[in-house]
Formats: sequence, C-alpha cells, structure tokens
Amino acid sequence: MKNDDPQWLEDQYNNRARVPEHAQHFERWARESLQVRRTQPCKLDIAYGPTPGQTLDVFPSDHVRSPVVVFIHGGYWRSLDKSDHSFVAPSLTQAGACVVVVNYDLCPAVTIPDISVQMVRALAWCWQNIARCGGDPRRISVAGHSAGGHLAAMMLA
Repeated sequence: MKNDDPQWLEDQYNNRARVPEHAQHFERWARESLQVRRTQPCKLDIAYGPTPGQTLDVFPSDHVRSPVVVFIHGGYWRSLDKSDHSFVAPSLTQAGACVVVVNYDLCPAVTIPDISVQMVRALAWCWQNIARCGGDPRRISVAGHSAGGHLAAMMLA
C-alpha cells in the first residue's frame, strides 16, 4: 500500500476522476430534486445547528408515526448539498416513511470530525422534533451516499 504517496491517494479517492460523466449525474439529481420539492409536501431548510450549513429538509409521509429515514448526502465531504438529493424522498415516502435529508458544513471550512458532530446534532433534532412532522422518533434509520455513507456509519460508532 502506498498510503504515504499523495498521487496514489488522489487516484484512489478522487471519485470524480473515476466517473467522467459525474456532471451529468449531478445535473439529473438537481433537476429531479427540484421537481420533488415542487410537487411533494416538504418542510425545507430547518435549522438543527448554529451555522448556515446545518439545515435539513423533511418530506413527511401520509401516515402517522411513520418510520424515519435520515439521508446524508455525499460529495467528498466538501461539495454538493441536501437540495441535490431530494430525489431520494418519493420512493421512501410512498413506502410510508418520513424522510429527512440533512446538510452539513463542508470541508475545508470544517473537519470531518466536525461534520460527524453535526450529524449527531441532526439526529438529536430528529429525535426531539420529528413527531411534529408525523415521524416516529423511536424508529429512525440513517443512510447516506458516498461521504454520507461514511457519516451514517460514524453514527453507529
């Protein structure tokens, strides 16, 4: 393993270089997400922490005391936004879940441990407040994409 070689690390962790068509994916995600926010009931930009990046969007289901899925976006901890990932909500809300899509401050303005603490804050907000949106605070699951998957795993630790 060449983990002390900066070029080797760049080659291993630069997903954008590995997926040349990533911009097309990002454009589709943004387009579909905008459509979801326009057509599906949602509460947007709810603050869960003190900085502008610490906000979340809630997509309630039609059921009372719904299970809750907290989704954490990816982006190498330094890009993208919750608004790019609203597209995950419809299939989950149709299945009866309340969906929370979380934002966080981005690196390098903060560290990954700082973001992990922000995710703890977001989960605490959900536990304390999600019942007002129809969710059941006793049934919260956490999922994420890419860096968001890492942050979801950090919640298990």
